[in-house]
Amino acid sequence: MNKIVIIGHKNPDTDSIVSAIVGVELFSKVFGKEALACRAGELNNETKFVLGEIGVKAPVDIETLTGDFSVALVDHNEAGQISGKVDCNNIDYVIDHHKFSLKTEAPIFCATQYIGSTASLIAKMFFEKNIAISESGCKLLLAGILSDTLNLTSPTTTEEDRVLVSKLNETAKIEIDGFVAGMFAAKSSLEGISVSEIINLDYKVFEMGTLKVGIGVWETTSPASVNEKQAAILKELVIKKEAEKMDCLFFAVIDIIKQNCQLYLIGEAEKKLAEKVFGGEIENEVMILPGVVSRKKQMVPQLTEELSR
Repeated sequence: MNKIVIIGHKNPDTDSIVSAIVGVELFSKVFGKEALACRAGELNNETKFVLGEIGVKAPVDIETLTGDFSVALVDHNEAGQISGKVDCNNIDYVIDHHKFSLKTEAPIFCATQYIGSTASLIAKMFFEKNIAISESGCKLLLAGILSDTLNLTSPTTTEEDRVLVSKLNETAKIEIDGFVAGMFAAKSSLEGISVSEIINLDYKVFEMGTLKVGIGVWETTSPASVNEKQAAILKELVIKKEAEKMDCLFFAVIDIIKQNCQLYLIGEAEKKLAEKVFGGEIENEVMILPGVVSRKKQMVPQLTEELSR
């Protein structure tokens, strides 16, 4: 198979999309291979803002592809997050910053690291080879890092992320505070967003022990705009849990400014688990978790540990 498809996770976020786009440049300049950037779902408002500001087209919808193709996964490797169009036997590359769970029948290329974003890892791969990144590529990678690390405030942020932001901006020359303000305003906007989209635009499925757990996240500078839809969101979550046969399903409203999380709890299973793992008090089906802003670092490992006992 000569065609290499670079694809991020279902319900793609900004890091997933920019990693696929700049991944094409990475494969060309570093690996000497042609590749095609694809997406496994619709863009969120923040990603639309980023691509519009930089003047870059969105990746191709993978659902439009036909035939067999070699696959490069970026920003994910969990089975529940891989597009149904991907033949897992054709996965030949993984570039990711999450815990590794993929099992393959043959050796593959893997680049994984504990770092703030997949965009950070891709930037590092360029710099380690002393290969220049295009101006648009630098801007896109900057956006991916700043988005995934909440402007370098998330507990997932590493010192390497800070160094990479500085180095990328030598070429990108972005006024970061203004750019981030625009990103977060777009991220927080509910214009044209349905209740279903609020739940699903940043939703991931995880295998935790023998259980299947779904966790949706909405990052915002205005949590009140989401919380006023609480009743409708809770109702939609119950329907989703049953339809997808989830053992547990959580939804978190992340307050970017106050750096906390409001965890929506739809049933007794979720309430008992949240009380045991996070220890917060529940009021009106919501548990407030001060300082919790990262699904990857502050929710998934803790829940997985408890459910794997």
